[in-house]
Amino acid sequence: MIRNKKGSYADVFIFIIKAFIIVVFFGMMYYGFSKTNDALMGIQLIMGDGQGYNNFTNIVSATWGNVFDAYSQLKTLSYVLIFGMILTMLVGAYTIKRPPIFLIFYIIVSIGGIIAGAYISNTYQGLLANAEFGATLESFKGGSYMLIYLPYLAGIIALFSGLIGLIGLNRSRRESEASIA
Repeated sequence: MIRNKKGSYADVFIFIIKAFIIVVFFGMMYYGFSKTNDALMGIQLIMGDGQGYNNFTNIVSATWGNVFDAYSQLKTLSYVLIFGMILTMLVGAYTIKRPPIFLIFYIIVSIGGIIAGAYISNTYQGLLANAEFGATLESFKGGSYMLIYLPYLAGIIALFSGLIGLIGLNRSRRESEASIA
């Protein structure tokens, strides 16, 4: 299952971009659905018996309310997806074999990834400064934490991926015995 897998030096960049897109996209979805929920719950519809808008509120709570409650799980899902990408990068680093000559190239690409992570993190902090949308993004605790500290996270991931991919943990027994002899 893990034979002939190809790794990429651009995994850090892909991680940075996907993490930003996941949190911002889920944040936009949650923001839009919370505005829709507020609008639906604010409708005052007087039904036939004149008891106010309780009938419509009950209808909205029974139908749309369940959907809106499910969308609150996007906060956890964003964190789980980012953490899953980190694990995937580490497993991918384990399954590929890189010659040690590529260490310098990997270090340069990793430094570029850390710099790109700083720009993405600053952009995300700019979104957090927005009065309305920032409050929604702040409610994504795990995803926001990871994006705020994205340069550090990218550096740690690049370091561990490089170590795992370059030190040869994934050598087979025959390769280890051949290198000893």
